[in-house]
Amino acid sequence: MKYINLQEICKELNIYEFGVASWPLPENAKSILYESNPCPFTAANVEERLLGTTLFRPKSAIVCLFPYHVDYQGPSNLSRYTWATDYHLVINEYLERLIERLQTTDESALFSIHCDTSPLADRYMAYLAGLGFYGKNNCFISPKWGSYVVIGTILTTLELEPNTPLDQSCMGCNRCITACLGKCLGHDAFKYDTCKSYLTQKKGELTTEEERIIAKTPLVFGCDVCQDVCPHNQNIPTTPIPEFQAIEPFIDIGELDTLTNKEFKAKYGHRAFSWRGKKILMRNHKIIKSKKV
Repeated sequence: MKYINLQEICKELNIYEFGVASWPLPENAKSILYESNPCPFTAANVEERLLGTTLFRPKSAIVCLFPYHVDYQGPSNLSRYTWATDYHLVINEYLERLIERLQTTDESALFSIHCDTSPLADRYMAYLAGLGFYGKNNCFISPKWGSYVVIGTILTTLELEPNTPLDQSCMGCNRCITACLGKCLGHDAFKYDTCKSYLTQKKGELTTEEERIIAKTPLVFGCDVCQDVCPHNQNIPTTPIPEFQAIEPFIDIGELDTLTNKEFKAKYGHRAFSWRGKKILMRNHKIIKSKKV
């Protein structure tokens, strides 16, 4: 096992929270990740969730947390994770710089980046790397940054000293379960199909009940209710990441009607809500304005 001062390298690159998960993964990984009714936005194949799209056999996983919380209490119609530059773009830039530095220590090493759009089970990898624990709200929770974090992972042939999972858990207050708009928490499995965040991204016809859930809060994309009420998210620091500090919590839905799809992509393509297109946002806005809850 070659010694690499990962802490020093990450500090130089302003990566504030990271850990290492060893490979191969635990024997019970498949049973932990198995879901009888997985969300369509999650890979159903457990093997894919364990390896992502990696073509080589890793020896370590470097897992990094990127906090995005900003203390803002004003009007918003977007979920917090979409307020700034799309985290996929930000994380990839940071991890690419990290790989460049690591390659100088071993030119033969192989690397692959995984960030949400990969099937890799990012929350599970972060747990193995000792970065936090699972909440009853189905979110990954960092002791320092709460659940307002996004996760990026580098799988590599470098053999690095692994961390161990934290001996800490959600306090189990059940506030997220009580507050959930679609009552999708607190069951044997996460009922994704009544989660407002999922429904604001769902295409096609919506049922009356689905529209009722969407109309419960002003957000036209995503939902933060279960995070807002979580005690683990109280008094957490503002993100130190510059790309996440410049926020735009509100989108003018009226303007969207004047934009072509090409113009919409040009203006909002760097935002995490843009992948579903403007019509979904306009539909959700119409539901919120017209429904009486």
